[in-house]
Amino acid sequence: NIDAICAVDGVDVVLIGPSDLSINLGFPVDYTNPGYVQVLKTICASCNKHDVVPGVYFQPPGLEPNALVEMGFRFFSLGVYHSQAIAGIDNTLADIRAKL
Repeated sequence: NIDAICAVDGVDVVLIGPSDLSINLGFPVDYTNPGYVQVLKTICASCNKHDVVPGVYFQPPGLEPNALVEMGFRFFSLGVYHSQAIAGIDNTLADIRAKL
């Protein structure tokens, strides 16, 4: 139904709840499941086709932010996940420093 949703006049952003999506797909919080990842890619492709911004409510554990950007996600919410965001930033910076 993602094409139909994205085709609705006035829809500018599709915001994905990673946990809700994984549960509805039958992969409860299995964010690295190939079927789950493929659906994320399908959502981004449909959004791009309809000039809708694909967004994700939080970074699913196990999926790197760069992977989400490469899929096409362009909107990221931090909100109540501030501490996880800080931890993720710290981990990313540590990875970068280790590679320098």
